[in-house]
Amino acid sequence: MYKNGETYHNFYGKINENQGKPNDSTHFEIASISKVFAGSLVAKAVIERKIRLDDDIRSFLKGEYPNLEFEGIPITIKNLLTHTLGFKERRPPKLDKIWNDVSEGKYEVKPIEYSIDEFLDELKTVELDKKPGTFYTYNSVGSELIAYILEQVYKDSFENILESFLKSLEMNDTYLEGCREESRFLITGYNDKGNQAPKTRKILLGAGGAMISTLPDLIKFMKFQLESEDPLIKESTKELYSDREGDKTDYLWDVDLAEEEGFYYKKTGTSDGVQSVLLICPDTNYGLILIVNNTSEKAFYDWANLYDRIESDLIKFPQINLVSTLKKDFIKETDKAIANYKSEVLNSSKYFSKARDLNIIGYQLLNENRVDDAIKVFELMVSEFPENPYVYDSLGKGYFENKNYKKALVNYEKSFASDATNTNAKDYILRIRKLLE
Repeated sequence: MYKNGETYHNFYGKINENQGKPNDSTHFEIASISKVFAGSLVAKAVIERKIRLDDDIRSFLKGEYPNLEFEGIPITIKNLLTHTLGFKERRPPKLDKIWNDVSEGKYEVKPIEYSIDEFLDELKTVELDKKPGTFYTYNSVGSELIAYILEQVYKDSFENILESFLKSLEMNDTYLEGCREESRFLITGYNDKGNQAPKTRKILLGAGGAMISTLPDLIKFMKFQLESEDPLIKESTKELYSDREGDKTDYLWDVDLAEEEGFYYKKTGTSDGVQSVLLICPDTNYGLILIVNNTSEKAFYDWANLYDRIESDLIKFPQINLVSTLKKDFIKETDKAIANYKSEVLNSSKYFSKARDLNIIGYQLLNENRVDDAIKVFELMVSEFPENPYVYDSLGKGYFENKNYKKALVNYEKSFASDATNTNAKDYILRIRKLLE
């Protein structure tokens, strides 16, 4: 975590049954977070006027590629950076098979028999079915093409270009898979079946997801984003594309503007055994890195909730999340926790509270069949956040589980009256009215 110039980091759990906690020397797969490093290199090239965002990518490819356009619109550098290539299929067929075989562990001990030249030949067979720049389809092909184009621009290998950039940031323990012996320190990852997951492999040039790093090195990159005046940061975080849902993309980052965070950008990465996220909030001067070496559904749920909780707390820091502080008491002694909450919540200089956190505790109590205690927490939530329509939805659920259908109906109706898009409340209202007939 980064907040106002200070960094904090820690490790929890254990690597596997035989090893303890990870540490500063542990190497992690960072998967698609690799892409933003390639994006930074393109931003640098744009600033140096070696590349323009509107350049037709065919001007950097050897040979003829008449297929890499749709209705006269060619694929540009900008399209590679925003996942808007217009491909009919996500990847060419042979590359797709290699990608899937790597995920199944078929290349754990043997080299990948697929070269960049084979990829470029296969690229001549790709079909476009939409105009480039009009539809977002996440892929790693664009990143690999970016790496190849950078090689043509700088007349050097992508590995060397990347390493030079990493050295400028003193990220000495970050590298492409297969390029260093240090990969023996790579953490064990586990898949959704609880088995050891196949390791990351560099299929082409590695820009799409083959980088390995340590937590201290990623912290250096986070601090660079938040503290440096390097013009490539401003360039690499320009909004380049916005889809119909309003999701925005720049140089392979996901960007947006939030009410409390202000402007922020982030990137997630998921390999077969590791989940990671890097969040940068320059307007509010904080950042977050979170890595878990497990990709099971339960681990993903924990990872996502932990990310949401930490990010929420960082916005308010140095204020402390009161609900988190009292969580154990809420579960063990609900009445005592509610009393303590009411006495401390008025101290706004020290504590803050959110309806979402109380809601999570209430539903945990419901799941443990402690319906009366859950109702007490939901009632507290309603008294604290009466303008939030969803607190009435939760209280309605509590009363419903307690078979107090009249009170459940009243609360669901309040929720639906405040938010007519709440289909859950609407469904329960119809259900309860039938029960009360």
